[in-house]
Amino acid sequence: MEMTVQTIVDEFKQALKRVEVEYRNSLDKVSMLKDVQKLSLPTGSIENIRAGSSLRVYHWIADKLVDKGLAKPEEDVMDLKAILQLRWKEKNNPTELQDLPRYFYLKIKEHVGKRDSEVIPHLKDIYSLRLSKIMSLASKRVSKSAVENLTAEEKVLYECLLRIVDAWYEFIDPGDEG
Repeated sequence: MEMTVQTIVDEFKQALKRVEVEYRNSLDKVSMLKDVQKLSLPTGSIENIRAGSSLRVYHWIADKLVDKGLAKPEEDVMDLKAILQLRWKEKNNPTELQDLPRYFYLKIKEHVGKRDSEVIPHLKDIYSLRLSKIMSLASKRVSKSAVENLTAEEKVLYECLLRIVDAWYEFIDPGDEG
């Protein structure tokens, strides 16, 4: 039994790792802070980039440009006010998942550090509220196409939960001789 559960957990973690790789290779928009004569990228090079111009690059490239002080992200990570609003909406809409950025959890994980300790309890509350809603939807066996507003990370969780719930119902179905 323990081995089977661990196998499920390992497969789930691998699926989440694939989402993380997908995120790192997704496109992000950055706004250049400085003029750059030449920027060599895996897809080719761009010349004479002016401060204030926008670039759409892979997330991992955007990170490097931001780290070097050459650019800033165009899509800002949620601030305390936005997180408090989201928490309020999640709490006051008990059956509806609020719309979030595709890779919400990975973005938060990447940009919220220990220094942001005032937002962490609110984020944990949001995580818990969303998890409860996802588990409820999975227990009702709502098809994944009918579930809107799941992030990429939540879709992996939902699909895994749905398969487990389906197996459970298969097992307990009195009409099944299995």
